[in-house]
Amino acid sequence: MNPVPIPPGMETRLFLLENDALNQLPEAIRSLWGNDARPWLVADGNTWRAAGAEVAKILKAAGMEGPDPFLFPGTPMLHADESNVNLLLEQFPENVVPVAIGGGTVNDLVKRASGLRHVSYCCVPTAPSVDGYTSSGAALTASGLKQTLPCPAPLAVVADSGILRNAPPEMFAAGYADLMAKIPAGADWLAADTLGIEAVDPAVWELVQTPLRDNLSDPSDVRRVFTGLAATGYAMQLYRDSRPASGADHLVSHIWEMENLCCNGKPVSHGFKVAIGTVTSTALYEALFSLSEQEARRLARPGLDRAGREAEIDALLSIGTYGAATRTIALDKFREGRALAERRELIYRNWETLRKRILHQLYPLEELTRRLTTAGCPVKPADIQLGREQFLHGIRTAQLIRKRYTVLDLVYELGLLEELLQRILPVMNV
Repeated sequence: MNPVPIPPGMETRLFLLENDALNQLPEAIRSLWGNDARPWLVADGNTWRAAGAEVAKILKAAGMEGPDPFLFPGTPMLHADESNVNLLLEQFPENVVPVAIGGGTVNDLVKRASGLRHVSYCCVPTAPSVDGYTSSGAALTASGLKQTLPCPAPLAVVADSGILRNAPPEMFAAGYADLMAKIPAGADWLAADTLGIEAVDPAVWELVQTPLRDNLSDPSDVRRVFTGLAATGYAMQLYRDSRPASGADHLVSHIWEMENLCCNGKPVSHGFKVAIGTVTSTALYEALFSLSEQEARRLARPGLDRAGREAEIDALLSIGTYGAATRTIALDKFREGRALAERRELIYRNWETLRKRILHQLYPLEELTRRLTTAGCPVKPADIQLGREQFLHGIRTAQLIRKRYTVLDLVYELGLLEELLQRILPVMNV
């Protein structure tokens, strides 16, 4: 084996990324779980065809047979939610090594089920589509709200680059979009850091951001993109939170997922929704910092009182697909009166610092859209059949679902959200 080096302190102990990685799976499992390890394969109908059947053949030839595989249906699209975790828990055998064979959804389901059973698992990715393979925590819909639930990262990731290269092109594009989202997510963290809300962790920042632009430089390089996604997962392990990986770009994606956004009759992939979120975040930042501090002060709307904000939140959540906890989260971070005035003054005092740090972090919007387009990613809401009203509603509502401070909080607290939304509509072609 020729493992890729892993940063110290990770739950993940082994990371293979090479052409014949599947053939090294028996050795990888034995090295970490012992010679008597009994693998339990979990896949869906599509990922079983992509790699699962070959994995089963390789393990059988190596004398490593376990319980019958667990296969989710290949259609309709599998969802990462509590009900599917419960299906796994009902069938979970004793004394096995779960092996998740698939994309981000299969991985998150097995990760969460394994965490609840207090056993470590192995991940065999079938597409370079998400950053969650190496992360701790599983992105799942629970009690109606898309959230990251606690559970350990995989003990081993065995990624066959031949399998990854053969994934559908749109899945690779989705992975590139997910990696690109770390650019505006970094800008959101810099905003929170500048305002004293959440300090940047230098070690975590370095894991993701230092190699990020190099990993994004060639959208056709599967190894480079997957390595960048893996580094982001390690950063989430180290930080014990998804802050290094996601900001407003992911929050709007979560809203559209909870609304079951479809394109041509099929659910839109996580990465493609994130691509639109990434363009939106960048457009909002550029529109914001096209203003001087004095212009921002002049355009700012007065803040709402608590009753007004409650009414606004209730109207945004009236569709009823966002979970019971969202209203509480939104009100917990709401500022009014003196507290809001103090926050605004803090932002104004740091206006030039924010402008400099954030615009230095971001790709200019024109370059961003060029890179995403080259990679085959959507850049306009219409590309994923997202209409004007749903687009606007998603941005307004995304600010409610997490305590994490992002550009959405920044412009809302400044009383500029509606002004800036109108300014970016032509840029977003909606």
